[in-house]
Amino acid sequence: ESMEAAKKDLAKHVESYQLLQAEMQKLVGTRTQLESQVNENEMVLEELKRLDEDASVYKLIGPAMVKQDLVEAKSNVSKRIEFIKGDIDRLDTKIKGFESKGQEKEKEILKLQEKISA
Repeated sequence: ESMEAAKKDLAKHVESYQLLQAEMQKLVGTRTQLESQVNENEMVLEELKRLDEDASVYKLIGPAMVKQDLVEAKSNVSKRIEFIKGDIDRLDTKIKGFESKGQEKEKEILKLQEKISA
């Protein structure tokens, strides 16, 4: 294999590694957003738990404030938290996959760099 072909191969691997890293950064950003949504919803749930059974709870639906049952509100927020945590788990799995692909690409790049500099 010629030096030129090895350099082209290296450039191709580096480019795909960079794309992989960019995609992983997006996933990490999304995960961070979801994490803050979980925190926000957990704070809401804590506030709802502090209320008396007969307290009035309102939900913003479009431009209108609609009265909502306290038990229903707690249930909705709890379900939302579980749903978001499920999304985070799925993202974690994807991120791990990208990390292992990235490590493989790093090894391939190192091999090619050694080959070229040999």
